[in-house]
Amino acid sequence: MSPRSRIIVLILAAQAGSFLSAYYIGPSLVSLPSGTLADRWGIKRMLVLGQAVIALGLLAASFATSFGTFTMLLIGAGVGYGMLNPTSTKAVMGWSPPAHRATLVGLKQVGLPLGGMLGAALLPALAMAAGWRTALGLSAALIAAGAVASLLLYHDPPTTGQTPRRSTRGTIAAVFAAMQTVWMSYLVLYLQGAVGLTLLAASRLLALAQLGGMTGRVLFGMLSDRLFGGRRRLPLVLAGVGSAACSLVVAGTGDGASLLGLGLLSFVFGVVGIGWNGVQHTWMAELAGPRDAGTAVGLGLAVSSAGVTLGPLAFGYVVQTVGGYRGPWITLALTMMVALALLFLGRERPPIPGK
Repeated sequence: MSPRSRIIVLILAAQAGSFLSAYYIGPSLVSLPSGTLADRWGIKRMLVLGQAVIALGLLAASFATSFGTFTMLLIGAGVGYGMLNPTSTKAVMGWSPPAHRATLVGLKQVGLPLGGMLGAALLPALAMAAGWRTALGLSAALIAAGAVASLLLYHDPPTTGQTPRRSTRGTIAAVFAAMQTVWMSYLVLYLQGAVGLTLLAASRLLALAQLGGMTGRVLFGMLSDRLFGGRRRLPLVLAGVGSAACSLVVAGTGDGASLLGLGLLSFVFGVVGIGWNGVQHTWMAELAGPRDAGTAVGLGLAVSSAGVTLGPLAFGYVVQTVGGYRGPWITLALTMMVALALLFLGRERPPIPGK
């Protein structure tokens, strides 16, 4: 590949990686007010509204004719996602016994990597066979069906006792979210460009990472609830150290890397780099108490969504600037280690009695 062609490929890769960043602009703006609205208006209304907004945004994006229009419509769809995450976490917290909260929130959070796994496994093939517009339209239809199901089947939990709201400072969710999203945005591009895999082979490894994420979200919740007696910090430390290690390993891969080894790396990163999410949501909600759980989770999501938006953009810029991926992967790992040092500034909740 000529130097000019390589530069073009890197620019296109950075542009493609920016789509997920655009989607998370909406959550960074609306997660906090949406969490507050869930606290005041009720969960059901926000669940239905959020899914409807996503479906309309994706459907409109399937008709876009330019990069700019497509990006703006993804931002609009992301607004709906920003409504859903604090709302759904508040719902699970409202129906969960304290000793199982992180596990159940983790199960709820399995939905994101499950959707990502199915999307990575099925949508590239569908897009190649029927076009990307059809694939996006199908995604919109499935989400619209979820909105209808929420309207017909869901009801809010009974009112729970209120506890004083406490500070939620000290979260390092932005770095965790940036790490997760950089991998999800650039893994396929990296495996194609630097390792030499085909699109479908690289997409299957992305699906494997999402499978690891599903496993991790349940595993870390169970570790937090059962092994660590309701403490939330140590599972996050394990997740951060593991994801940093995976970034250092992927920095050393290249052309001719073992497909088995890449599969194992993708799965392990999914466990540690995606699995932390439910524990972090639980920690934020518990610090705030039942009355303000939506607001607290919304605040955490606003911070993490900023990391999701800025992380892939910064990573793509560095890739273009240095002309490769090795340095950016190492920088990503070092950033996580700094964030882990800051994690210990956050307040830990008391252990669950009897644990």
